Amino acid sequence: MGNQGGKWLSVISSTRYQLCVVAHDVGELVDLAGGWMCDRALAGWDLSVALPEPHDPRPLQIIGVTTVFSHQRFASMNDGGTTTPIAVAPGIVENNDHIRGVVLRALDQPAVEVTFWGPSIPSDLHGQLARRQYRLSGAARAFKTQALAAAAVPTTAISPTEDLYSTPLWYGASVDGDDSRRLVAAQPETADRTREEA
Repeated sequence: MGNQGGKWLSVISSTRYQLCVVAHDVGELVDLAGGWMCDRALAGWDLSVALPEPHDPRPLQIIGVTTVFSHQRFASMNDGGTTTPIAVAPGIVENNDHIRGVVLRALDQPAVEVTFWGPSIPSDLHGQLARRQYRLSGAARAFKTQALAAAAVPTTAISPTEDLYSTPLWYGASVDGDDSRRLVAAQPETADRTREEA
C-alpha cells in the first residue's frame, strides 16, 4: 500500500470494523495514540487517518493504518453524521468548525464511539467523555517504537499506557488517574454485541 510523492493512501475496506482518526501531526498522533491504534489494527479493525496535508505514510502504515485522506474529505464524508467510531486531536475540534460539527453530532449518537487522546480535552466536552488509561499490548509497544523512529520522533522509552478520553459505552470502567487494570478497546465481536444491546 505504498504512498509516494505525498499521495494519499488507498480507500477504506467496507468489510471490517472501522476507526477514523482525525489528526494534525503524524508524530504527535503516533506518540500519544499509536499503541491504542495498533491494538485496534491487530484486533482486525481498518484504520483511516485524516490529515490537513499529505505526509510520509510509513509511520502510520507501521501501526496498521490502511487509508489516509484530507480533513476536507473527512468533513464532507460525514456532513450528515457518522456511524463510524472516530478519534480526534483536541486542538482540531477547537479550530475547525466543520470537524467540530461532526464530533458533536457523533456525541449525540450513543452507539457511536468518540475518542480523544492526550492529557486534556476541550472543557465543554468533559461531561460527555470519561478519562481512560489504555494499557498497550507488547506487540503494540514494539510497532509504536518502530513508527516513532520512522516519524523521527525522539524517544528513550515507550510508556506502557496512553491517555484517552472516550464515550463510556466502549470501555469497562472510567479511569481518573492511574489504574492497573487493562482497558481493552472493543474488538469487532464485542462492538457488534454492544450495538445489539444499545
